[in-house]
Amino acid sequence: MSYAWPLAALALANLLGIISPGPAFLMVSRAAAGRSLSVGVGLGAGVAIAATFWAAAACFGIALLMTQFATLYGVIQLAGGAYLIWLGINAWRHSRAQQAAAEAAPQPAASRDGVGRAILVGAWLSLGNPKIVIFFTSIFVALLPHDAPLWVRLAAVAIVGVQEISWYTTVAFVFSRPRVQAAYARARIWIERALGTVLIGLGTRIIVAVRL
Repeated sequence: MSYAWPLAALALANLLGIISPGPAFLMVSRAAAGRSLSVGVGLGAGVAIAATFWAAAACFGIALLMTQFATLYGVIQLAGGAYLIWLGINAWRHSRAQQAAAEAAPQPAASRDGVGRAILVGAWLSLGNPKIVIFFTSIFVALLPHDAPLWVRLAAVAIVGVQEISWYTTVAFVFSRPRVQAAYARARIWIERALGTVLIGLGTRIIVAVRL
């Protein structure tokens, strides 16, 4: 049996899901435009790592087991929703302060930009998003044969990981360009506030939907 078509269909479905603008896209583009390419890539790498974890969980059945432990998963959702709200409040709180600091000081070196922290933030952003589990479980169940061998499942997870890191690296690269950064600086306050509002709304929606 040829597994080329199921893997190709899965790659297409995942790509369409990735390029749909969501909180991860907003966070990566904001970090790259407002701070540096390295921070944007770090944030995207964190998102990709977490997404690949969920893909592996769905592919090998762990995601199905999570549905049997609703309380544990609900706690993860609550923590993720609360973290999104915290990020949104901080975006509002620091929008003007960050703009003033950016105008008064040069761009810090990449080594001081908190790349490690950006990776953790990106990972936590995806780990707390319940839609990711549902999405991956759906596409793996729908597109991969139930008797697919191990190498096919590993290939499917690898496809997800490569697509995730490639897309968010591209987003970070585009939004780190000088012209994009200049445009971002001019509209920084409103972008920060819009992002903060979206994150608070997403976090609140996740928390309200939790059923412990």
